[in-house]
Amino acid sequence: MRPNEIRTVFEYNYWAFEKVWDCVLKLSDAQFTEELDYSRGSIRNQVIHMMSATQRWIIRMNGSLMGPRLAFEDYATRAATKAKWDELHVEALDYVKSLSEADLDVEVHWQLPDRGLDARNTRWEILLHVANHATDHRAQILAMLNQHFGIETMEQDMLFYLLERNNQS
Repeated sequence: MRPNEIRTVFEYNYWAFEKVWDCVLKLSDAQFTEELDYSRGSIRNQVIHMMSATQRWIIRMNGSLMGPRLAFEDYATRAATKAKWDELHVEALDYVKSLSEADLDVEVHWQLPDRGLDARNTRWEILLHVANHATDHRAQILAMLNQHFGIETMEQDMLFYLLERNNQS
């Protein structure tokens, strides 16, 4: 995996999430935090889970000490959640953009003690996992927006991102 390829995957991921945010912002704060009987519960919880998971994987890859997960209740509004999202978005892209090909090939030791996992993967494998995880939850959010709230959603396929990006060049 080359640095430009992993950057493209992450730039696509955040491009797609900005489109999701356009849909999410059509909700009221009450709808945003409404508990739904699906996956993580509310749309807010899905978003916070994504932010926390991405942040925690970057912390693992940096070898830093792991702090607590982001708490759902700390983000009562769309505005507060989006502000934190924007902050972590910049941090994640800065991290990915800082990586060389050699950095991507480094094996990272990681643990998920609550699941009894103790493993090693290359940094590029972990980053692809993070992007894939985001795609899964983004699709869940889009389904929730459409099926529960009747909000028209959008295309999120990577080829649409590439078409848009290439047409801007």
